[in-house]
Amino acid sequence: MTREHDTGRSASLFTVPRALKSVIFVALLFAAITSSYLEHEAAAPSASGVDAAPGPAVPSSTSVPRRPKPAIPTTPPTVAPSAAAPPTIPNLAPAKRLRDLWRDKLSPEYVTFDAGCASDTSAAGLAAFFAQPLGPIDGFDGPRVYPLGDGRNLWMLQDTFIDYAGGQDSFAHMNYANSTALIQDGTCFTALQRGTTTDAQSFEQGTGTISFDHYYWPAGGMVTDGKLQMFWMEMVRDPEIGGPLDGLSLHPVKTWLATYDVASMQRLSFVPAPNPGVAPVYGYHVASDETWTYLFANSYQQNLALEGGYSNGPHSATKMYLARVPLGRLDATQQYWNGVGFVDQPTAAVPISSRYFTENSMIPQRFGGKWISATKVDGFLGTAVSIDIADDPWGPYTTVKLLPATPRGSPDSVVTYHAFILPWLDPSGGLIVSLSQIPLALGATDAPPRYRPNFWLISL
Repeated sequence: MTREHDTGRSASLFTVPRALKSVIFVALLFAAITSSYLEHEAAAPSASGVDAAPGPAVPSSTSVPRRPKPAIPTTPPTVAPSAAAPPTIPNLAPAKRLRDLWRDKLSPEYVTFDAGCASDTSAAGLAAFFAQPLGPIDGFDGPRVYPLGDGRNLWMLQDTFIDYAGGQDSFAHMNYANSTALIQDGTCFTALQRGTTTDAQSFEQGTGTISFDHYYWPAGGMVTDGKLQMFWMEMVRDPEIGGPLDGLSLHPVKTWLATYDVASMQRLSFVPAPNPGVAPVYGYHVASDETWTYLFANSYQQNLALEGGYSNGPHSATKMYLARVPLGRLDATQQYWNGVGFVDQPTAAVPISSRYFTENSMIPQRFGGKWISATKVDGFLGTAVSIDIADDPWGPYTTVKLLPATPRGSPDSVVTYHAFILPWLDPSGGLIVSLSQIPLALGATDAPPRYRPNFWLISL
């Protein structure tokens, strides 16, 4: 049940034993059912990459409640008024701290609070900063970073747990939101979310039908002319999964395109994407060169039971596709890579990469004319991160490093996933790669510090 890498290297070196996979997926099913107990423990990354560590161990049998309940904060966040947009100054690197006047321009629809400051924006500085609570935010995963064009960066977090009351040691007593935004100004971060100071709501409400079984997770996006456009994946929860190896009981059903004013972060529109399908999700990741914006696509299928079960692989998420639009025009009609060039027919699309057995969710970034991607091999089930380089966004991609997917702190009962390359380099010139992690014993009191992403420095 293994498949050759694009580079010809066997994926079997990183195949998790079937018994351990069963343990992992049973525990992840608890995570999918609860969606409320995730965090981790801090450890600085090494200068050369990642230290080797064993894979996830057998989790405890601790059960957790279905959904966390809101808590009452001791220090309420502040609510800022709205104002007009600032001029666009393209700059992908984190700037020195800007004047705090930009906070006064945020829409009053958001609850805001200080999330703290990192010592610097190097891999080590971010690893240390994100190892700690971000103000009242005690845990999250899947961070994506979007340069706002004025020196600031927007970080979109998935599945955040927020301790408004203070002093909570269990996710069961924390507030929960599917998406929370952080605005990075230099080395300091401000959190934005909807709701109230005692009941956080997801940053993106979509069509207004957010629930435990229906919500939106962030995908790719970019800023053009003072407007941030982002793709969102509409997710629904399934009644059940087929078996312990068949993944999480949720899957994407539609792709949406949202537009926000960069200054106020007010949402201007939320409409179906030009290609709203999910087989694959065009816009799972977005990156550009000087002429085109490229939409990297993956099915992001979480429920393998919908594809005949685990053993019926390789699964759809092992294939990456590519479309393009004119630079900055995420609302434009897409053209699709057919193996030779770009065509108008989505049915003619062929994968730019097809490898592994369950997942191959590449998220390439462009540095110095090269396209570089970090990929968690086989998602939850894998034990390695692949670093791949290509001259063109459509490849071919060559694996230049294959590293153990080491979590922060003890690797016992922790699963890693969602590798993401930040859109700026470490001061040393290396890549900064984040890797999400989740403890399998989600109800344990040590779960909160184990559900926060780690950051690595990877030299090329």
